[in-house]
Amino acid sequence: MPDRIYRVVDNVFQIRGTCSSYVIVDGDAALVIDPGDGDWWDELAQIGVKRLDWVLLTHAHRDQCSGLYRLDRTRTKIAVPELERHLVEDVEAFWRRRQVYHNYNQVADFFSLPRSVPVDESLEDFAFFRWRDVELEVLPAPGHTPGSVMLAGEFSGRRIAFTGDLVDGSGNVPQIHNLQFGYGDALGAELSISSIALLRDSLPDVLCPGHGMPIDSPSETLSSLGERLSAFCRELDHPIEPAPAEEFYELAPRLLQSARQSCSWYVLRSNDGHALLIDLGYASAAHARPCTLGYRTRFLPTHIDTLKRDYGVDVIDAVVITHYHDDHVIGVPYLQRRWQVPVWCLDRIAPILRDPQRYNMPCLLPKCITVERTFRDRERFAWRGIEMQMHDLPGQTDLHSGISFQMNGVGYLAMGDSAHLRAGRLSHGHIIFANRVAAANHLKVAERMLEIEPDVLLHGHHRRELPAADGNTPQGRADTPVTRQDLLDFRESARRLEKVLSGLVEDAVEERCRADWVRIEPYRVRLAAGQRATIDVIVENAGREPIQVALRLIMVPGVIVEPPAADCLVAPGALHRSRHEVRVSQLDRAGPAILCVEVTRNGERLGWLAECQLWHEGTPC
Repeated sequence: MPDRIYRVVDNVFQIRGTCSSYVIVDGDAALVIDPGDGDWWDELAQIGVKRLDWVLLTHAHRDQCSGLYRLDRTRTKIAVPELERHLVEDVEAFWRRRQVYHNYNQVADFFSLPRSVPVDESLEDFAFFRWRDVELEVLPAPGHTPGSVMLAGEFSGRRIAFTGDLVDGSGNVPQIHNLQFGYGDALGAELSISSIALLRDSLPDVLCPGHGMPIDSPSETLSSLGERLSAFCRELDHPIEPAPAEEFYELAPRLLQSARQSCSWYVLRSNDGHALLIDLGYASAAHARPCTLGYRTRFLPTHIDTLKRDYGVDVIDAVVITHYHDDHVIGVPYLQRRWQVPVWCLDRIAPILRDPQRYNMPCLLPKCITVERTFRDRERFAWRGIEMQMHDLPGQTDLHSGISFQMNGVGYLAMGDSAHLRAGRLSHGHIIFANRVAAANHLKVAERMLEIEPDVLLHGHHRRELPAADGNTPQGRADTPVTRQDLLDFRESARRLEKVLSGLVEDAVEERCRADWVRIEPYRVRLAAGQRATIDVIVENAGREPIQVALRLIMVPGVIVEPPAADCLVAPGALHRSRHEVRVSQLDRAGPAILCVEVTRNGERLGWLAECQLWHEGTPC
């Protein structure tokens, strides 16, 4: 064999070029992980390879994948990390958008490919990629880049992890500058520490890094690198969320709260190894931050592993969702993929979980969640002898619920993000108008809380500091005992909000808090030339008088809408749907066509108030 080809185990080879590439051989066929510049394709014959079936990437940096341009795409397919697919098959769009001036985004994506390459498959976190008898588990590995993955599988009786650039062959990082995502931070290093912990827990026998030779003593190498990355974070004054002494706070017998500083989610436990979750958030706050830099976020199952290992949880019966925001549901797709855990929720929330592309609202998770069971407002249900009740609590977002239940003689209300403490008093939560909320929403929450009269609120974010068992580290518990006066304080805060908002406008305060009282669903529509799709133009009347509305769709070249216009009379508090068929003769693959609707209300022309996006089928969006 040529000097630069090294046999890792019987059917796994390393080839050294612009990166360390790996070839998995089965007979005369092969799969390659990270091809580098591909100048060695012709050398595959020297290890018996006649056909290259697949090329997989751990990340989309040029030193790992510029060889994609050399492939015969009639014979070879490509799979890339789901969160970096846009950097391979639609990289021109990335280059058009990438900020150069006023740039505080330090993610090393300037190292992306210059031209797009078609992609056949995405490597999704915690999925398995299968080729012949080879099975590779896809593990999230944010750190070197936000969207990096690792691939792990069994070869010749050994578990081998192909780690990309999380670690190099000397047990160090390939580059230091990649560890900085934001201006002056060390977020890449902090995320690398979590990825290293996940890798270490997967118990690999061999690491195959993206640069350098394989590593046969993974545990010591990874522990050492994690410690040095922590020192790097400290020196750059990048605060790392300290690992709590326990991953959960025990609020009461059989009731746990996640201890990490992302969202607070809860676990009800039975005495026979079963559990019911209320929401499921990030492993740490750091995992939510890449979205501020234009990247999707990741879930690591740290808490789930702890529940099974330390708290005797064998089966998660279901996860009950308070609201759809990504920080409260980020872990749900993992639960469904890996453990087939059912999802329960308020009936009004189910549509946005099942089909998020229909909506244009903040904090959407770009994953469809299967909902097995829905509940009406005030509907009662039971879990393992615990009586529970679902409530419509449209506080922080209009699509929001709460779950009340009794345990150990205490009445609890898990209410997500619909209430906070301000200056020690219970108050309405954050106001984000794009969540379709105004003062009336919080007044509804106030009246329902006064009706329920819980003893303890289980918040989604608010935390109170209590001395820990060791007397030193404060605990960030999110359970707040409340009195009726506290609930009256909440109602007063909602009334105060209503007064402040009303002071800003002449009339129609609820409507003027809403940008989407006219909207189009689905918001994102995918279709190819010759295809048809159905859209709904929705008109809501938040006022006290009927409104007469005329709608006219603004035509887009290559797009026909039937009917092109509609008229409706909408009663106070009512919603009207006008259904239209969209037919496409051509769509630009470079980006979405924007279909707008012109609105006239009670004879007053308001302009093109709402839009939806028409994407060519197959274009990343």
